[in-house]
Amino acid sequence: MNALAGAVRWNLDPWLVVPMGVLALAYMRGLRGLIGRRGFPVWRPWCFAAGLVVLFAAPASPIDSLGHLLLSFHMLQHWLLMMVAVPLLLLGSAGMVVLRGLPSRVRRDALGPFLASPSCRRVMRALVHPFTGWTALLIATAAWHMPALYQASLEREWIHRMEHASFIAASVLFWYPLIAPWPSRRVWPSAAFVGYLLAADLQNTVFAAILTFSERVLYPVYEPTAAAFNWSALRDQQLAGAIMWTGTQLIMLPTALLFLRRALQGDPAEPLVVRRRAAPRQRAFDLLRTPVIGSILRSRRARGALRWTAFAAAIAVMVDGWFGPQDAPANLAGTIPWTHWRGIAVLALLVGGNVLCMTCPLVAARNVLRRVWVPRLRWPRALAGKWIAVALVVAWLVVYEAFDLWATPAGTAWVMLGFFVAALLVDGLFRGAVFCKSICPIGQFQMVQSAISPLGVSVRDASMCRRCETQECIRGAEPRGGLVPLRVAVPGCELELFQPAKRGNLDCTFCLDCVDACPHGNVALQPIRVRDSLASPAWGSSIGRTDGRIDLSLLMLVLAFGAFTNAAAMTGPWLDLADSMSARLGLGTPTLIEAALAFIGVCVLPMCAALIASVASARLGGGGWLGNFCLGAHALVPIGATMWCVHWTFHLATSAQTALPAFQRAMLDLGVNWFGQPEWAQSCCVPTPAWLLPMELLLLQAGLLCSGWIAWRQRVERNEARPVRASLPWWALAVGLWAWGTWIVLQPMQMRGTAL
Repeated sequence: MNALAGAVRWNLDPWLVVPMGVLALAYMRGLRGLIGRRGFPVWRPWCFAAGLVVLFAAPASPIDSLGHLLLSFHMLQHWLLMMVAVPLLLLGSAGMVVLRGLPSRVRRDALGPFLASPSCRRVMRALVHPFTGWTALLIATAAWHMPALYQASLEREWIHRMEHASFIAASVLFWYPLIAPWPSRRVWPSAAFVGYLLAADLQNTVFAAILTFSERVLYPVYEPTAAAFNWSALRDQQLAGAIMWTGTQLIMLPTALLFLRRALQGDPAEPLVVRRRAAPRQRAFDLLRTPVIGSILRSRRARGALRWTAFAAAIAVMVDGWFGPQDAPANLAGTIPWTHWRGIAVLALLVGGNVLCMTCPLVAARNVLRRVWVPRLRWPRALAGKWIAVALVVAWLVVYEAFDLWATPAGTAWVMLGFFVAALLVDGLFRGAVFCKSICPIGQFQMVQSAISPLGVSVRDASMCRRCETQECIRGAEPRGGLVPLRVAVPGCELELFQPAKRGNLDCTFCLDCVDACPHGNVALQPIRVRDSLASPAWGSSIGRTDGRIDLSLLMLVLAFGAFTNAAAMTGPWLDLADSMSARLGLGTPTLIEAALAFIGVCVLPMCAALIASVASARLGGGGWLGNFCLGAHALVPIGATMWCVHWTFHLATSAQTALPAFQRAMLDLGVNWFGQPEWAQSCCVPTPAWLLPMELLLLQAGLLCSGWIAWRQRVERNEARPVRASLPWWALAVGLWAWGTWIVLQPMQMRGTAL
């Protein structure tokens, strides 16, 4: 406490006080005649005043003296200077206003000719370019966090001042192109600045993670001073990393969300381009009209060939799972379903939509059954919706974690056989592709995650569909020439989706039967908007309204939290917790504990968190808690989808080669030696690629931004009076999930499905 009392002092150095006073005086003189002019509203002087107070307080208050004793206070000082003071000063247009406030002789005779020279203008344009600012911020952050240079700044005051000056200069260069203080204009569109901010936040995250998760003290100079406060230097370092991490996120992520909103709405502040003549209107991109891929997707036989190829692969995996070795890394059922298929699935969702449902082997078997048996029954109304799917997804995630299905080839094969039997029984008795729409947990996963996919099945001309009276895309069409029996005529959409009213990819299996059935060639595979799936208040074919489907909202909530629970269950701390709890309870194996933890993660935790957020949202923004519950669950889909992508891409990137020795072994068991002897060293995972962690963090941040934007956009689409306040609880929940996901990717991982 004596050390704390001695450190709490103000630094009223004239070299600090006098320049601040001169800056304030010049700004006040320059304000004359500016307030109220176009581009200079009354809030700009208030921003400058707040920024000047922070700029003075950071080096003059006790924060500076405490920064020589504790790393956390030094980090707080840097954050105030770079993330608070500089942006506020730029929002106040400090440069131009201070220039106007200088004496006329200085402004016109001394600075005017210099600033107006072509050479100075070229240099200034280069300095305020976004690339310069981003690079300057990276260099300043990396250089001053090197232990030798950092310790020198604490020992010598002139180096300490140079550190602060370089941080302020780098921050000005970074924020200037973003804020574009009056009267300048931005040189990049708003969409580009979203990536600019995410990339800057990514490099900040890397440095912050090094401080937060390092197991040794990186700056030994703080060890004796931290001990004087009865504080651990390592804990102080972790707190400093948390301040650097979360503090910067609090500034950069909302700013990126603002620019994302401006980009999606059409930024009115973007420079206008005057065209000499109107450019011809281009047709929207349509994957079905591309030369090679489009021809394959339009061909019913080609799609059938893809399904039968997947069917043959599934049979091979099941046979090897039953009769092959039960060591998972040596078996096709222990490698392909749990590493390769899952990784390819999430990559396909991010690139092309729900294309894996289009190649589903279950559909191939069902279509054969339809040749000899046509279902007549309707699915009971009491079982309609996603309730069965919700229960199956919860059961699937709990059983998967508790019984380690990824390590049991025979169990994997039996599960796959269960899918085939259930699909044939349900779709053999009931019309309407009931298994795909209401039961299949894999299908529900695919359709929900594809809500953020860039492509979806849609129509080229909605007015043509409104004029159409036959609706063959739903009812089906007669085969060309009439030579095929009616029972195998060209089918329509069994899900009965009316394409112009369809909401994104929800409930769409991408079977593309509507492409064959439509006599006008009006079906397309085009870019879709995420807000159409998750934020639109309009009624959607088969789905209804966003705020009226409790079953669908529960499914989205379970899948979002299931992504984080499934990934957390392979981390070292999770496994250690399960082992310690089972040992305390006297259990032989941690199976029951793992099942209980998984159930809490995918069922109890999401329900409690979502209920709290929905009640808070109703009180802050109005409306009923149930409607807010449904809207919030839709908003969490992007952050959950990106976590699934992060998790499964990790397995694919570190274990892509593990299927090769299992395949070689299976071929040798069949007497085929064309592929050589298996190299069992390849059944181990490879070191984590250097690009993987930055990509994972960037994906999580993108998912957080998208979830935040959807939560706000839902309210705007419904013309709510307080959209921001109503969105705050769900933003907080999304930030919590993002923090959980960031913690997960920085933990030691269990290499499932490999020889380790």
